[in-house]
Amino acid sequence: MSMEVRTASSRDSGPMARLINEIIAIGGTTAHRRLFDERRVLAEFIAAKRGICCFVATDGAQILGFQALEWCDPDWPGEDRLPEDWAVIGTYVAPGAQGRGVGRALFLETAQAARTAGVRFIDATIRRENAGGQAFYGGIGFVDYRSGAETVSKRFAPG
Repeated sequence: MSMEVRTASSRDSGPMARLINEIIAIGGTTAHRRLFDERRVLAEFIAAKRGICCFVATDGAQILGFQALEWCDPDWPGEDRLPEDWAVIGTYVAPGAQGRGVGRALFLETAQAARTAGVRFIDATIRRENAGGQAFYGGIGFVDYRSGAETVSKRFAPG
């Protein structure tokens, strides 16, 4: 595998939608339930309103995974509101590419972007049944800081 990590662009929105839709269809590893189209991928990941970065890992023309980081929503109406200097991360790796270092390669770039942006902490809120996601984030230095009925929240200080 010859992997390259680069900034996501609008031309990636179709392959990214197919990748995340496959993950949603399998179930159990993402809080997303509604399928994505190219416009939604663009709006929520590539050109998000509070976006800091979005990277894709590729092997030739194939997208192996992507990772997006955005500032927390200061107007979040729900529980567990985060401080304004925190960011939220999402990592999506194709099922056939998991365990091959894709997430780690993406995070090297994301962590640098977080440092440059002045992020104090990165939040990863993971479904309880997603043991692989919890192990991944723990393995790259995230530590538990909050636990809910359906999720575990981990944080990372990029500074």
